[in-house]
Amino acid sequence: MNLSVKLKTLRTEKNLTQEQLAEKLQVSRSTISSWETGRSYPDLEMVIEICDRFNVSLDYLLREDEKMVRKLNFGTKQKRWLIGIVITLAFLLFNTVISSLTFPANPKHLEVSNVMMIRDVSYNGENPDRDWNTTINLDMKLKNIFFKPIADELLVFNDNGNLAFQTGWSFSLLHIFDTQRTVQAHQSVLINENISNEDIQLQLYKDKSNKEIPFHISTINE
Repeated sequence: MNLSVKLKTLRTEKNLTQEQLAEKLQVSRSTISSWETGRSYPDLEMVIEICDRFNVSLDYLLREDEKMVRKLNFGTKQKRWLIGIVITLAFLLFNTVISSLTFPANPKHLEVSNVMMIRDVSYNGENPDRDWNTTINLDMKLKNIFFKPIADELLVFNDNGNLAFQTGWSFSLLHIFDTQRTVQAHQSVLINENISNEDIQLQLYKDKSNKEIPFHISTINE
């Protein structure tokens, strides 16, 4: 017997009309009629409710009804796909919001390399349209795989020839798939003309280790 026949048998054994059973299950009488004629099937939650009402096992109710089992399996797969899609969309939304924010890069996680400076010693800082005489080019990379430095936010501070720079970083879970983790940054700074190249030092801003960053400097317009 399939589910429709078993349901009708269980109902008649309890001397229940379709309307009475519908009231107990909180569905319409026409729904009960559709189940008993095989035009439609209850979902898994309702099948369990029917088992509880008539004190029968799920195995008894579904055994021999391959069509009903296939429907339930298909419904379960649909729910799993739907849950997966919702989780994926929530992940992408969260990642989009977080990746739009920027944070000050932690010096401990920042690697700086290939620092090149070009110093124009002929400029004395008197031109109001130009506030720099030294350009700095460098590569930046973050050790944390979920963060990436932002080249456009590179800032250089000058304290009498002691240069310190900081940058921002962006967080994204998708950075883990980014193979180009090194970014190139460019910045300019004004260094007093009385400071020699040998006196210039470069460090990361707020780096408590005070580790100096090696660089190559060239001079123009001597």
